[in-house]
Amino acid sequence: MSAKGKNKAKAFATLPNAVPTSSTKIHEGALDNSNYVLAQMKNGKWEKAKIIECRLSKDYDPKQKKVDSSYEYYVHYEFYNRRMDEWIGRERIQLTEEPIIEDTQPKKRPRPSDKREVTAENDEHEGMDHQSLITHEMHTKFKTIEKIEFGQYRCDTWYYSPFPSGYHNIDCLFICEFCLSFYIRKSELQRHQLKCVLCKLGHPPGDEMYRDTERRLSMFEIDGHKNPTYCENLCYIAKLFLDHKNLYYDVEPFLFFVLTEYNETGFHIVGYFSKEKESSQGWNLSCILTFPFHQRKGYGKFLISMSYQLSLIEGKYGTPERPLSDLGRESYLSWWTQSIIDYLKKNKDGEITIAGLTKETGIKDTDAWWTLEQKHLIKYQQSQPLICMDMAYLDLIYSKAGRPGLPVKKDCIHWVPYKRPKGQDKN
Repeated sequence: MSAKGKNKAKAFATLPNAVPTSSTKIHEGALDNSNYVLAQMKNGKWEKAKIIECRLSKDYDPKQKKVDSSYEYYVHYEFYNRRMDEWIGRERIQLTEEPIIEDTQPKKRPRPSDKREVTAENDEHEGMDHQSLITHEMHTKFKTIEKIEFGQYRCDTWYYSPFPSGYHNIDCLFICEFCLSFYIRKSELQRHQLKCVLCKLGHPPGDEMYRDTERRLSMFEIDGHKNPTYCENLCYIAKLFLDHKNLYYDVEPFLFFVLTEYNETGFHIVGYFSKEKESSQGWNLSCILTFPFHQRKGYGKFLISMSYQLSLIEGKYGTPERPLSDLGRESYLSWWTQSIIDYLKKNKDGEITIAGLTKETGIKDTDAWWTLEQKHLIKYQQSQPLICMDMAYLDLIYSKAGRPGLPVKKDCIHWVPYKRPKGQDKN
């Protein structure tokens, strides 16, 4: 997505204003960052790390001499995704004598054996050459917002986001959960809530296109052209949890599908996905996010399912925009696996074809073939593909793919495909 500035109070900041810079000068008394260190993670583990930058501790007494414990240190854990980067105190650092030698070529990092740990290699960076990756990491190396408060939730952020100038280097950003306006002070948010129209309505802008009264879920379709500020703010906030290589978003060519839980106090956003209004590549999903405080509830797969249901309504097959993130690829492989196995079981007594699978599920044929191969559900006999129909093995593969997620109730969808207004140019 490309940048498109707007003359608003919270317009998109230019890169130099939004990105913190690392000072090259030696900080008096600070630890030397030319060697690796062992740093203690939040889970108590000690891991190899680099010191990226330092800053004076909040409790530093300016009357005292500066020593290494006068500082906090921003560290990157070598074998982990950058979402784990954080500011830590001197007591969580052990020195080593191993020098940091910067490679001129990309390096591949091993994956930890514990599948629950977050790894360093992130597929969102596929397609970037080494220099582009270095530039990307240089411009996004610091998380400048430590936490967000969003409705009743407060959580740590994962990545840098290009919020406008003035919204960086803060401990907590306070966000209106209905209109997504953001504030540095909670008192500012509280004043805003007294006059915000969307706060009084208690739901996002746009058109409600799905309501499940049993699970009390509702989804809204929001046009980036009609509601640009809301959609831009959503991108700002989502970027705190997505490490995409592109920092700026032109929201006008996109539709945003915002999933909410609703109760007597309103419709509370839990996640969203976006899709291009008109995709020449056949992409049915561009960005997807379930907010951290609503993860592990089945919403991620629900959002994926919804994107395919919309593709079926459009009479098309779909595939997500590439590159996928590490978590995105894992989620899609899981969803594709379970959807394909559901199709195989449903049609076990009839003819099974990739064309039939695509027509019923909306999954693109290349994604279906890839999934079958990844899960060893296909073999070749005299150059002819044979799909595994061993029910016990299918059950095993299905269970290993994780929880199936919340189902989309087709009769709860009230949606018509986008049609570009006459006379409006394609973005």
